Amino acid sequence: MPRKRKSANGTEGQGVRSSRRSAGGAADDLTAVAVDPSMMNVWGDFMADESTTNTTTAAAASTNDQAASASKPAATATTPSSTFSSPSGPRSYALPIQPPKATPGLLAQTGTLDASVPGRSSISKTPATHEFECPTLLFPQSVFGSITTTAKIAHIATSPTSCHSVAITTDGMAFGWGRNETGQLGLGYTSAVVPLPTQLSIPGEEGEITFVAAGVGKYHTILVGSNGIAYASGGNVCGQLGGGEEIEKFRKCAVMGQVVGDSGGGEDEDDVNVKIVQVSCGEEVSALLCSSGHLYTTGSSEHGLLGNGETGEYIITAGRLGYANCAKFTRRSIFVQSEADATAAAGGTTAVGGGVDSSGKVKCVPLEDGGQISLASISCGKNHFVAVEAATTSGTDVPRVFTWGSGDYGCLGHGIQADEYYPRLVGALRGPMFASNHPVDAVAGSNCSLVRTKNGHVYYVGKHRQVGEATMRFTLIDALANNSHNVVAIGAGSATVFCSTKAGVTVSWGMGSHGELGYGTGENKSSAKPKFVNVLDSCLVSAVACGMGHTLFLISNEDAEDAKALKKVPKVEKDDIAQFVEQIKGKKSDAGADEPAKKKQKSKKK
Repeated sequence: MPRKRKSANGTEGQGVRSSRRSAGGAADDLTAVAVDPSMMNVWGDFMADESTTNTTTAAAASTNDQAASASKPAATATTPSSTFSSPSGPRSYALPIQPPKATPGLLAQTGTLDASVPGRSSISKTPATHEFECPTLLFPQSVFGSITTTAKIAHIATSPTSCHSVAITTDGMAFGWGRNETGQLGLGYTSAVVPLPTQLSIPGEEGEITFVAAGVGKYHTILVGSNGIAYASGGNVCGQLGGGEEIEKFRKCAVMGQVVGDSGGGEDEDDVNVKIVQVSCGEEVSALLCSSGHLYTTGSSEHGLLGNGETGEYIITAGRLGYANCAKFTRRSIFVQSEADATAAAGGTTAVGGGVDSSGKVKCVPLEDGGQISLASISCGKNHFVAVEAATTSGTDVPRVFTWGSGDYGCLGHGIQADEYYPRLVGALRGPMFASNHPVDAVAGSNCSLVRTKNGHVYYVGKHRQVGEATMRFTLIDALANNSHNVVAIGAGSATVFCSTKAGVTVSWGMGSHGELGYGTGENKSSAKPKFVNVLDSCLVSAVACGMGHTLFLISNEDAEDAKALKKVPKVEKDDIAQFVEQIKGKKSDAGADEPAKKKQKSKKK
């Protein structure tokens, strides 16, 4: 049983920790928030020992989930009705949209540095020096300290299907490490693994272009420059680089409508009419957001990932399908909601059996303001997207959440396992209960999605463990909300979920055979419910990024309290893994090192 700790509101509970931040003896300003009882039920294995679940309602929810997952339609309606939803007029957004922001700090990683291992073999019983079973500060002096003495890490990027990572410093330098079998790190060569964070640059522009954001897919990487231009490298079988062929060095992405002027004698940000500020990548798909909050996608069209209303599916030969993929970032401006949600928003009711067509697929209608919608953030899992709308200048409009792509395990939050071909409004995340506690950001795991609200509540949908039932609708993680934890950072990987709070508490759950859950040596490699990451106790974590076989953290290092908390976090320097680095150098000359990834990509072209 987890130990009892004082919560922020002074009560005791299982697995609750108090705030380590205080001012004049006062704890964090966390207050209990009234929650809709229908959103207070979390799947059984998650809350079995928390004594907060209403068992009767949970049983009913489980029955509904099983019924919903009994049959999986191929897709939802992909061509919306010509009838618009109830007009509410275009929103006035607080623009421009900014690059991702997190409190700068030190970089830590748990999991393995040997990126050739995840998905192919298990970790050894006795961890080597390059295999971390708890969060470990990554080369603070020997790599980052040797290049910049003042800059901290401002942005971290990895994804549920990727075994490589990117970190960006406060002065705009980008570093990459991990798997490089298709040249996804843009270093000009392929290799099994790049073991140390290595500075990334644009050929011919070394030191001239700084970076503000990054996104990584299974085979590719995209960097966003402060000049508003996106650059990509790596595998490009489905067009996920946004133009051209597969390449081992970064090159400019093709973005529909983007014009780069030369009046300033170069690619100055003032000369770019469509300024890119954010990026997110899936397995073989990529998405960009510009400063106006407009959405651009390219790559695989399977599952409706492009958000253009179709998959482009066609028959190659008997039993073999192909997809009309996209090779240029193209704007997507059609956003939809279910006909039933539109009727409810207008104050009407849907008749029993209504809201679906003759084949049983959900009827969707375009949102009237779809062409003007601005997004504040976007996240891609393996084959699905979740995005949060930008805030408005008035502050009275509740930002909406949209999901599309693969609906496996109900990860889109619409209560069914069905693909969505357009960005579809999640009806469960709007209404009076979100008026003062609206969604602010979201992350997508391989087959799950998490949405964080203004008051630090987290809603979960989908499935990230191999066992147990899927959660078919966005459900409050009340183990945190009931104890007044204010979550400030969330992450989801191939089989892991993380939440870090304002009080300096980080919890994780899921499955992590390579130590990516961060529980420490000798601890379990899996957990069915949130479990403390003890090494990070009292550490303020401002960002979490979950990859395959590893997890990244940004840890605050601003004051004496931070320094005290960081003392118990182990660190690794180059000399500590010198033997591993030498072993990896031997792998670089292996001509077949990149074959597994390339063969898998080619098989999708058939």
